Amino acid sequence: MKLIDLLELSTFKKSKIVAGKDGVSHHVQSVNLMDAPDIIHYLNQNQLLLTTAYSIQNHKDLYNLVEQMAKKGCAGLGIKTKRYLEEIPADIIELADSYAFPIIELSLDYPLGEMLNEALGYILKEQTSELQYALTIHREFTDIILSGGGFKRIIDRLSEIIKVPVVLLNDRLDIMTASSNADKDSFFDVYWFVHELIHEHDFLTHQHLTLSHEQDEHKYEQFILYPILATNQQKGYLVILGKVSTYPYPSILAIEQSANVISFEFMKLYAIEQQERRVKHEYFTDLVDGAIVTKEELLNRGKTYGLDQFQQYVCITCKMDSDSNLHSTEHPLKEEKKLRFKKKRAYELLETLLNNHYNQKVLFTKGDLYTLIIGFDFYSESIETDLVQTLQHIQSDLQQMLDVTLSFGISNHNENLLEIPATFQEALEALRSGFRENQTSFVKMYRTKELTEILKTIPLKKLKDYYVTALKELANPDDKEKEDLVLTLMTFLSNHCQISDTAKSMFVHRNTVIYRIKKCEELLGTNLKNPDETLKLRLALFVKPLLERYI
Repeated sequence: MKLIDLLELSTFKKSKIVAGKDGVSHHVQSVNLMDAPDIIHYLNQNQLLLTTAYSIQNHKDLYNLVEQMAKKGCAGLGIKTKRYLEEIPADIIELADSYAFPIIELSLDYPLGEMLNEALGYILKEQTSELQYALTIHREFTDIILSGGGFKRIIDRLSEIIKVPVVLLNDRLDIMTASSNADKDSFFDVYWFVHELIHEHDFLTHQHLTLSHEQDEHKYEQFILYPILATNQQKGYLVILGKVSTYPYPSILAIEQSANVISFEFMKLYAIEQQERRVKHEYFTDLVDGAIVTKEELLNRGKTYGLDQFQQYVCITCKMDSDSNLHSTEHPLKEEKKLRFKKKRAYELLETLLNNHYNQKVLFTKGDLYTLIIGFDFYSESIETDLVQTLQHIQSDLQQMLDVTLSFGISNHNENLLEIPATFQEALEALRSGFRENQTSFVKMYRTKELTEILKTIPLKKLKDYYVTALKELANPDDKEKEDLVLTLMTFLSNHCQISDTAKSMFVHRNTVIYRIKKCEELLGTNLKNPDETLKLRLALFVKPLLERYI
């Protein structure tokens, strides 16, 4: 209850506010009596203190008490004057006015005990009524959920109660639903304002916010952002569009109860989603690992996810680049939490962005890989070009949204569902080859594997002889310096012999690259400006992983 309402009680009616009149709307949660000069240590925020001023007749003690109570957020100070304290000194009145801290001259007609009892009784009655109201509202919202009404009916009912529009967002800031009276065009400005705020700050309690807008006035200039929490995790937000009513009960009670019911529903939906995702990931992991060997089993289990034996499929593997990891001075556990959050958000955003482009697609995780299988009625070069461009756009979007970079490996297409394990390996090899070349944020096709297939037809001894002849001392580096030279040479050739691009890819100074390339030329006895020589070296370096695998 507010202080101004408490002063309407019978024992307080003859009381007079002598200072801090701007604070009469202070909320009063409890009332206390003063019996010692050190009472300040026992007072709480929003508490009204009643006293005869017996223990604070000293001017300095009263001054300090008023200042400390104001700073502590107490509701006010009620003093029985004309007894131990004839009147409130002017400088104390001035102090109370500066803090908007109410000082009340209490009536001499009633003892403090009687005033205390009436005030506490009224507060208890108010709190009991509020609790009953909250229980009724909670029961009403729960009944809506149990009857299958869903989020829409809860939000509409909440809007009716608090008499302003309401919008529900999930933890990804997708609009789940909005009350029927919400102006979606006007909410657009609020949405982007909230979007920026949430990415900059954590909101654990509700906040009254003002929209920053170029226009003089905005329909939803004032609004409340109420976080929905469950098991200490962010599940969503209620956006209350406008100034809410406080009568007959504070609207925050209705908002709290709706948030509680919605949080439980979010938890249920999350559990269902996680179970469905786990089943999907297990099935597709079995599929790409080759554990499903018959087309009948593949189609029976895969029809849930839209697998069609008459479509052509491409497999794509995706992984966060190593330099996307968080590097900071924060505690390792906090860094790990942030990284887990980014991986989760990356999956969700990937799914959302891919939905905008492809109908027949499945996204799942395998280890630290995001794996995508896309179906096409007919796969062609133009579709492949569009696919690469789409993935590049997704890379850019994710970098802007999450500050992470992703790399993609794309397989050749296949026309037989049982070949999906092979296409997965192709996509994985394309991804690995990009990482071997020290690339980041790339989209790499499996084309180079065709050369590997050709090289496999050559006896390993001849391949090894060619490798050693071409790379000489760098064929088997026996110290750190030579390993750096080989890595620099590989990156240099991958970047079309461009010094600046090589330095940028390796995060080293261009002079370091120049020095290492000259050193390579000395050891190899060749000129790296000669295209025939660079082709020979590129082929030798391409043979390297093949030799490591089979020897």
